[in-house]
Amino acid sequence: MKKILLIGLAAILITACEKKTKQFTMSSSEIDEAKALINDYQKGDWESWATHYADTAKIYHNTWKNGASAEETAKSLKAILSNLSSYHFEVDKDLPWYEMVTNDKGSTWVYFWGNWIGELAANNKKLEIPVHLAFKFADGKITREEGFYNLSEFTTAMQQIEEENAMPADEKAMMDKINIFVSEFLNKKDASVLPDILADNYVKTVSDEKVALGSQGLVENMNPLFAGFPDFKITLLHKSSFWENNVVLHWQLTGTNTGEFNGIPATGKKVKVTGMSHIGFNKEGKVAMEDVYYDNLSLMTQIGQTLSTPSK
Repeated sequence: MKKILLIGLAAILITACEKKTKQFTMSSSEIDEAKALINDYQKGDWESWATHYADTAKIYHNTWKNGASAEETAKSLKAILSNLSSYHFEVDKDLPWYEMVTNDKGSTWVYFWGNWIGELAANNKKLEIPVHLAFKFADGKITREEGFYNLSEFTTAMQQIEEENAMPADEKAMMDKINIFVSEFLNKKDASVLPDILADNYVKTVSDEKVALGSQGLVENMNPLFAGFPDFKITLLHKSSFWENNVVLHWQLTGTNTGEFNGIPATGKKVKVTGMSHIGFNKEGKVAMEDVYYDNLSLMTQIGQTLSTPSK
């Protein structure tokens, strides 16, 4: 009887130990190590970044074959990041997300989910890329890393930059003016750049309605948006080829309504609206006309405004 009890107790202990190997946690020294790695990446401290890996670590990004060393991976990452003016992982209530799992085989993995945000140095274009990383740990060091993320947006953006660099000189000069117009005036509210960009007879229309004449008229037209959305930002998404000093731009407007907007009190709501602009240059290479098309109703709806039915 005593033997049976002892055998039963041993079985329970073995089962308990086996169950203990299946662990899930969101707090551990391994997670702290992964966080330190991400922090070093964001700071560009590659010497410290490399210390989180074992000497024999293999890193697989968007592939299961031909794992790279930490040194080789750092070289590849630095080549990509050299095209950016800034980059970081977005921080909000849900991201970045870390969790650690110890599987049936006793292997310890830390999983990371984040939203990577970067800005290209050449044209200030903003990129957002969801990233998933998996780190296998042993003795406090990363022995294997698997990463998956879609670089197609980055690749397309770099191709566009190369195309712009290969443009005829006059077209490149016009595109440079557009980039300065977006980055300095629209996104930084610096109106001092406008005289070099806009023709004296510049005309702006929105949905075929004339809204601004000349540089001062444009400033007055944009001020309500700048005041209502202090973080107002335009990101160029695509552009057409030039024809007879004309080009069409596809853009995205983002911002947070933290200021009064055309008499409407601040709501704190975020907005995201896409639109298109037809830009026409004069013979001197300055912007003479701008036709803008976007869904103003969508913008108003996003800050909580609704259409009211006129009373009879």
